[in-house]
Amino acid sequence: MPDDTQAVTPGTYTVISTNDGTKQVEIHIELMRLAILQAEMATPNANAFNTGIIIVNGMTPISEGRSRESNLDKHAAEIAIIKAKHNRLLAGSTMYTTMEPCSSTAVSKVPCTSHIIGAGIRTVVIGVKEPESFVNCKGVETLCAAGIDV
Repeated sequence: MPDDTQAVTPGTYTVISTNDGTKQVEIHIELMRLAILQAEMATPNANAFNTGIIIVNGMTPISEGRSRESNLDKHAAEIAIIKAKHNRLLAGSTMYTTMEPCSSTAVSKVPCTSHIIGAGIRTVVIGVKEPESFVNCKGVETLCAAGIDV
């Protein structure tokens, strides 16, 4: 019987710690600023971080989302993906998120990483990793294992 599964090429994990003046780093900084604006608009909650998301295809913004935007049960990544589902540009796009996407059903009914993988997003740019004191998040590892560049 033939094997229908395909091996997934792991995604890469790159840390940008300084602005080296390249155009790509400048673009990352500007788009992350837009994600931060989304996070700043989120309703504060003493038990959760405010996360902001911008999804772009090339340089074209196709969606945005923030924590507690429309439903207390949905995270920012899920909201942004739901808003962009009608957009054929979602597959292959880049997500800018202020915080590492959750990877556990202990945090969300369906982890943000599952939504990102299912949407076909190709690259995720993360502002900060989830603090280990908050939850044992494996978002970066989960996304890389699915072939997504982080």
